[in-house]
Amino acid sequence: MQDDDHEAEIALQKKKKLEQQKKEKAEQQAREEREKERQEKLDKEKADKQEKARKEKLEKEKAEKADKAEKERLDKLEREKKDKAEKAAKDKAAKEKAEKEKAEKDKADKAEKAAKDKADKEKAAKDAKEKAAKEAKDAKDAEARRKAELARLQGLAGGSGGSDHSGSGGSRSGGAGSSANGGPSAGYGAKVAARVKPNIVYPDAISGNPRAEVRVRTAPDGTITGATISKSSGNASWDEAVVRALQKTDKLPRDIDGKVPSELVIGFRPQD
Repeated sequence: MQDDDHEAEIALQKKKKLEQQKKEKAEQQAREEREKERQEKLDKEKADKQEKARKEKLEKEKAEKADKAEKERLDKLEREKKDKAEKAAKDKAAKEKAEKEKAEKDKADKAEKAAKDKADKEKAAKDAKEKAAKEAKDAKDAEARRKAELARLQGLAGGSGGSDHSGSGGSRSGGAGSSANGGPSAGYGAKVAARVKPNIVYPDAISGNPRAEVRVRTAPDGTITGATISKSSGNASWDEAVVRALQKTDKLPRDIDGKVPSELVIGFRPQD
């Protein structure tokens, strides 16, 4: 009986031990399951946190990139605006400089032209004055020669007692004039020369200063009725030029007494 109880006790203890082991095992499994769930939860939270951090990083990088792009765009616009303003200022300065230089050049050119015009005007006035003085001197010298020649010819005409008239006209061709009626006035030779000289055309060069004497016959009104060489210059072309000039003149001027000598011998030289 005691043996049965003892065995029952042993069986009971064994049963209790098995149950305790089973219970402990179940509890261990429950703990492990809870730990597993807790770990999975932690892992998930960690993964979620990492994913969130990754997304936030991407968003941040994206935002930073966008900010950088916007900043670069604004900086580019600012640079372009600044470059445009600098270029406009530079172009304006260059234009103003060019206009200033042009205005200064125009002013200098105008001043230079005015100075040149003034110098040319002064030179022209000086040249004209010198020319007038020379022409006056030449005219005075020519008048003196004409008067001397006229006096000589008048003396010859007075001493000859003949009916012929002789003279020469004062001009570039030279000469003086006289008539049988006491002779022309002292200035008549110059009047004849002034009338004939513009009609002498002789473009050729001539050696020396030969004198051609022409006998001129006139009507009472001064119309030239004849002109012939009375003494050749030795140059037929010059002789012919003088005769043509008289023929072209057509009429001699009246003297101070209102008359024209009916016949004159007039001498002409190319260089007088």
